[in-house]
Amino acid sequence: MSNLATLSARIVPTDPLRRKLIAIRLAESIGKGIFLSGSIVYFTLHVGLTARQVGLGLSAAGMSGLISSVTFGMIADRVGPRRLLTIIFLALAVGFGSYSLVDSSAAFFIVVMCVGFVEYGTSPTNSALIGTLVPANERVRLKALMRSVFNIGFSVGIGVAAVAALSRNLLVVIPLTTAALMVVAAMLVTRLPEGEPKPVPVGFRRFAAVRDRGFLRVIGVSAVLASHITLVLVTLPLWALTHTPVPHSVVPLLLIFNTVFVILFQVRASKGADTVAGASRLARRSGIWLAGGCLVVAVTALDDNVVLLTGALIAAMLIMSVAEVMQSASAWGLGFGLAPEHAQGEYLGAFELSVITQNIAGPALLSGIVVAYGFWGWTAIAAVVLTAAAAVVPVTRRRAALVPAGVS
Repeated sequence: MSNLATLSARIVPTDPLRRKLIAIRLAESIGKGIFLSGSIVYFTLHVGLTARQVGLGLSAAGMSGLISSVTFGMIADRVGPRRLLTIIFLALAVGFGSYSLVDSSAAFFIVVMCVGFVEYGTSPTNSALIGTLVPANERVRLKALMRSVFNIGFSVGIGVAAVAALSRNLLVVIPLTTAALMVVAAMLVTRLPEGEPKPVPVGFRRFAAVRDRGFLRVIGVSAVLASHITLVLVTLPLWALTHTPVPHSVVPLLLIFNTVFVILFQVRASKGADTVAGASRLARRSGIWLAGGCLVVAVTALDDNVVLLTGALIAAMLIMSVAEVMQSASAWGLGFGLAPEHAQGEYLGAFELSVITQNIAGPALLSGIVVAYGFWGWTAIAAVVLTAAAAVVPVTRRRAALVPAGVS
């Protein structure tokens, strides 16, 4: 009980504003945990879609993020992030609720792409809101707190979805409960202050973030370092299942281990990432850790001892989890630190492309490499990650020395 109390005290801020922001994140994460973990079961058993149709729809929804992330960030800068975030959550409530009415593949594709487009606007708008309400030196730590809370809420959502999946009659609870939680999140957003608008300098151009070549280079390097997303959630579990003799029950345990690790250590890992220089150094360290994790997995291709392989996979997940919390914190520090105060939404939306690109290209690319080439595939991934780790500090330093794009 004392450990739970300590964790609760670490995650729940005493400041009312930050508590409200945490509550919004909790409502959102439970809803997304319910839907993402139960969506395959819902669409295949309740709606009657094939697994291929569901996969194509979700991939199409992910592609929409390439446009919506920057677009919503720009809108947040113009109309105010609080107002836009309220609209986004209400739109998501309608979208998730509409899934309960879907009865064909055509309707599914329409709804899933609309929901995906709006959903990818949540992160940059939320980050822009934090940028207007929270001092610069506290933003990264708050994002770390919110990520720990997200993992907790997501885990709760998985439990709710598991209960709903026990009966076909309960499956409709999955989209409807998610929709209700989006309404709760919207209501909580309306209780936040508006935040002070930042004056836009004369000469600032639209789409400045995607014109900013130095900023795009930082995004590109960060996309490589963010490959832990795919490696932890897809590639490592797939490798363990198909290329090692370890019991299949080990795989979900690895993912549970990762989730708990993030909850416990994400805030601690954010220390020092509240400056651009500190964030870039942390990003470099994250790449070194991630490459190390890849090399540990590579070793599992050379032996078939179940005990040793199980230990190696656990060690690899631990190392990759360290890389994950470091890289996440560094990404927030770089995003906030390099974004002009008057264009937080647009620049943070552009920085989100590093994650979106990884979500779209990562699973097929990285899993294909390790499945085809085994030991050398993992070694090649480690080499690419180390190259990105070596590049991130000088690339960031050059961008930080420039006048923000669009300012004459």
